[in-house]
Amino acid sequence: MAKELFYTALDIGSNKVSSIVARVGSEGELKVLGTGLSASHGVQKGQIESIEEATESIRSSLDESQRYIARGLISGVYAVVSGSHISSINTKSSIQNVPDVGTVTPNQLHTLIQSAYPGLDKNKEILHVIPIQYEVDGLPGVRNPAGLHAKEVQVESHVLMGDATTLRNTVTAIENNKIPVNSLVMQSLASAEATLTADEREMGAVLVDLGSGTTDLSIFMHGNPWYSTVIPVGGSQITRDLAVAAKLPYHLAEELKIKWGHVLPELIRADQEVVIPGHQGKPKQIISRRSLAEPMHIRMLEVIKLIMLKITQSGLRQLPSGGLILTGGTAEITGLKELVEKTVGGPVRIAYPNGIAGLPSQLRKPAYSASVGALLWGIKHQGEGRRYQPTPKNLWNYQSLVKRLVRNKQEISN
Repeated sequence: MAKELFYTALDIGSNKVSSIVARVGSEGELKVLGTGLSASHGVQKGQIESIEEATESIRSSLDESQRYIARGLISGVYAVVSGSHISSINTKSSIQNVPDVGTVTPNQLHTLIQSAYPGLDKNKEILHVIPIQYEVDGLPGVRNPAGLHAKEVQVESHVLMGDATTLRNTVTAIENNKIPVNSLVMQSLASAEATLTADEREMGAVLVDLGSGTTDLSIFMHGNPWYSTVIPVGGSQITRDLAVAAKLPYHLAEELKIKWGHVLPELIRADQEVVIPGHQGKPKQIISRRSLAEPMHIRMLEVIKLIMLKITQSGLRQLPSGGLILTGGTAEITGLKELVEKTVGGPVRIAYPNGIAGLPSQLRKPAYSASVGALLWGIKHQGEGRRYQPTPKNLWNYQSLVKRLVRNKQEISN
């Protein structure tokens, strides 16, 4: 009897390593079979600093998530990646004088998408090449030209790339656990899979994943990612600010941030107090909750300004109609939605994995958006056989992409 194949998602953050093992039910629902959560060691701001420590953190998380599937087969993981080394560009390429009586064929789309790859030096790796839209004989906004009659077809693609060594270190830390890597997925793109609605993608929206070590941002326009970047500041910096301001060890500052943290001091009653447990030989003390909120407010304002700066650098003059969608563990801080609305205006929401049949309640939190999204990414791209290799073209299976485009067109036609 053949062993059952499972999908595995892995989010290697600066604070935690989360993993999910699941399969798809007979009616298309998600069947989560196991989850794993471990403290992250050897990772800073999305980058591996110690292979040995990162390997052990990954092993601990995967062992927990795979506890109940001894008879199954983990065919590989879909791993979330982040870090300021990741960048994006948009490219354009075209084919002219389409043969075969002017009908656009899968082979021609294959060639077209291949030509969208930019020339890179040996220090860079391609993560994703995602078609944004096609232009057919001067008509823009075409979603899928397969089967259309045309003389010229042009594609605009969103290309994400990262430092080759950094990505290789991530792959090595995973493969040290004797599990192959199916694909690396940028954090904000993974989170978008689990949180963005179809309407938000179409109207245009800014997805921001506020992690512990980084803040990942992707702008969606007309249904597809259009701009992506990573800001090397996250929730851990807020914790450090709080530790310095209150003269606390980091772990205690983290606990207070989660339990009593707030980024709008004016919304806290002046008489509200917080008890800080005794530590390092010091007795317990009572402080104003506002005094905890003030350094958090200052740092979060800085992060918001950096987010708006990146949006401006993308070429947008204002937030798109779909607004600003915030997710990630740091998005759970009390008062964040109100602070962002007050600072930037426009629609803002805190997002978590939602609208996914079969998803357990414990995963419906902003902190799990990236890991759930990576799982959905793997299911969405099932059968493409995109095993990671240190070669750009192996990171995106052209033929499988073309087949999916043709399949989508057939489904629309039917």
